[in-house]
Amino acid sequence: MPDSPKRHRDTGKKFQDTRCRTSARVYRLFSVSLCLCGLFLLATGLAGCGWQPLYGKIDRTGGDAAESLSQVHILPIADRTGQNLYNALRDRMNPQGVPAKPQYDLVVNLSERSDQLLILEDQTASRINLTVFADFRLYQRGNKNPVFAGRSQVTTSYDLLNDPFATVTSEADAHRRAAQSLADEISNRLAVYVARPQG
Repeated sequence: MPDSPKRHRDTGKKFQDTRCRTSARVYRLFSVSLCLCGLFLLATGLAGCGWQPLYGKIDRTGGDAAESLSQVHILPIADRTGQNLYNALRDRMNPQGVPAKPQYDLVVNLSERSDQLLILEDQTASRINLTVFADFRLYQRGNKNPVFAGRSQVTTSYDLLNDPFATVTSEADAHRRAAQSLADEISNRLAVYVARPQG
């Protein structure tokens, strides 16, 4: 008995669905392979142009920032903001504690500026922009001149509130955030310096 047109349509539909699923699998495999090839080419290209990880040593030309930063002795920094910055730098550069035999000394001096914002109708400010500047110098032990120096700055803000205590708390938080941001920038810039190829 000849197959009915309906059976032919069902068979054709099943064949078409199977072919679509197969094509989808092939496309996915091709996409994955293409991505892997791209990652391989990117990695080999970066290696070929001399790129190396900042915090991981891969050869004797540099790239060992974490170990070198751990040998930096951070001198105490004046004032409350300086204490916050000192602690933040210690967390980033000396996570294992004060170096027993440091190779470098880091000196940091802070200054700041406050700018009034959002002047109200009675000519009083309701918000302050706080800019903190950090001048830092890195000395190698036995060397009177700094081997690396720079300036970093960061701007945060805080509200002037009706409650004086709340305003003091808000200002202290702005100084704390500024210290954290300065610690990030200073430690990153020092890491780039100490990880440079030697010689």
